[in-house]
Amino acid sequence: MPNKYTRKVGSTRGRWKAEDLKHAFEAVESGTSVRKASAMFNIPRKTLERRIKQGNITKGSMGPSSCFGKDNEERLVRHIKKMQMSGFPLTRDDVRSLAYNFATQLGIHHRFNNENEKAGYDWLQLFLSRHPDISVRKSEGVSLARVQGMDRNEVAEYFSLLKIILEENQLINKPSAIFNMDETGLQLNNRPGEVLAERGSKVVHTITSGEKGETITVIACCNAEGVFLPPVSVMKGKNKKPEWEDNMPPGSIVMMSEKSAYVNTVIFFNWLKNHFFPRKPAGKVLLIMDGHSSHCNSVEVLEFADENDIILLCLPSHTTHYLQPLDRAVFKSLKHHFYTACSKWLTNHPNRKITRIQFGELLSETWGKAATPENAIAGFRATGIYPFNVDAIPDYAFVVNSRSRDNENREHATHSLLETNLEEPGCSRNSSGVPNEDTEENSPSGVSNMEIEQIDTYPAIEDPGTSCQTADKCLFSTTVDRIMTTNVTSPSTCGADAISPTKVLTEILPIPKTSKQTPKRKKQKATLLTSPENIAQLKTKRKKMDKIFLGKQKKAMPMQAYNTKSKQRKVLRPRRNTSSSSSSESEVTLQDESSDDLDQEDEECIGCGEDYNLTVLTCDWIKCVRCRRWLHENCTNFTDVCNNCGKAITKQ
Repeated sequence: MPNKYTRKVGSTRGRWKAEDLKHAFEAVESGTSVRKASAMFNIPRKTLERRIKQGNITKGSMGPSSCFGKDNEERLVRHIKKMQMSGFPLTRDDVRSLAYNFATQLGIHHRFNNENEKAGYDWLQLFLSRHPDISVRKSEGVSLARVQGMDRNEVAEYFSLLKIILEENQLINKPSAIFNMDETGLQLNNRPGEVLAERGSKVVHTITSGEKGETITVIACCNAEGVFLPPVSVMKGKNKKPEWEDNMPPGSIVMMSEKSAYVNTVIFFNWLKNHFFPRKPAGKVLLIMDGHSSHCNSVEVLEFADENDIILLCLPSHTTHYLQPLDRAVFKSLKHHFYTACSKWLTNHPNRKITRIQFGELLSETWGKAATPENAIAGFRATGIYPFNVDAIPDYAFVVNSRSRDNENREHATHSLLETNLEEPGCSRNSSGVPNEDTEENSPSGVSNMEIEQIDTYPAIEDPGTSCQTADKCLFSTTVDRIMTTNVTSPSTCGADAISPTKVLTEILPIPKTSKQTPKRKKQKATLLTSPENIAQLKTKRKKMDKIFLGKQKKAMPMQAYNTKSKQRKVLRPRRNTSSSSSSESEVTLQDESSDDLDQEDEECIGCGEDYNLTVLTCDWIKCVRCRRWLHENCTNFTDVCNNCGKAITKQ
């Protein structure tokens, strides 16, 4: 810890306040003697005489100032805030390195470590104590797509569409008819957190259920009144065991997905038809969802919703962390309580592993803590859905996205102000090379302190590079004097030789600017999925895709396509255009048009490119033993490998 002076008991030094000093100045100006004013306001006579002589009515801290001085520390604080707003906040070590380089380039005497080229921990601790608006926080990662996805125009379009839907269907004052549905993944494992351990311990271990627990998807849904539907769990597999639903929340069920635990079109349609529809209130309801393909790309799903007064509204891409109530107020609490329950269960059963049988019990224990009416109501309020509020999204949700444009506009305004007011460059310094006091009377051309202070906040101010001639009519020199640190001793002239501390900071650690990138796939905008136009568009798209797949099938199927090979190998039987969910009470026939990004490559034949879910060939599918990709048995000239891998092996 840094050394900090502790005032002795009974000491009266520096006990007076800034208001007392101001009143003493006023008394002396009105004719009261210095000795009498000193006694009246409990200020030492010598202190009062010295401050009256200097004209200084500001009370600072006791003892010497910091090595940077007040002005340069304020610039350092502003640069730290700029880095945070740009999405690249600084760590403790980053600030220490920045402080060392800042002091070195300005020629300020310091006692930092020259070997590590960093300021000390003591300096950092005192720096944070002098600036309580800067604190150490735990940052949260956010992807570049989400940062760039929070566009003000797209969010404004979403709220405009939401308002139209609520008003046309008379739902704006019916919170019981406004729903939000989303999925989240829970792992059958506990997560180590902060613990108490012996000081000096090299490693602190926490026993977990496994290296990586199985992921189970939980489908949640609630309305703006705070009423939750029973959760639905999605597990990977084909056959469901009855014991997996034991001890689950009342009304909760388990659905099976043969390929993965992620939600696909079949599971979503089954949930909408057999779980949501029986529980919906009478009349029209609004169901707000994200733009996942399982929600948006099935004509059967949209037609069923339209026929049963269910209005499906799709959120814009990469905005659900601010626009979706479940993301804002429920899922974080659910995961926290779930993994806490997993840790508690594992402590009580040290020799056992968390499996699907225990999942129902753990979910019941945590669902009631997270799925509360308070959380749901707070989520709808925070997202501006109910009560309807366009201004509910905070400004900091867009600040990273728009920062580059704001900086460009500010820099342009700075250079314009300098060019229009620049007459004859000059400077005014005292004998020690320290800039004169900044006063509004000394500011030329009618530029106020506020305007010059705004200029100082810009990341860079270009130097005209002209010589010093006069000291009275130079806006540039006055601006440089404001920016110059009070501890700079080397430069005694301005112009080309002047040092701008703000510019030095941006040269040492430039503020990153994230450029707008073109997404690989078209972004999903806010869309009314159940509108007749959207359903007709999906039908047209399906017809085009059917023609494409039929064309590929005719080109890729040779004469011997139906001759199966006799060699035994692991095969995957082709599926037709219909698939069924084993978890539903009644069979649901539906074409699965969802495209999971993680398994998209495995769904297509590496030979002809045909989609596995839409295959019409009767031959078996095999897996290449070299590249591990799937293909038709008749789409290769080799036995256990695809054509590409077979040719590569032949060349070797």
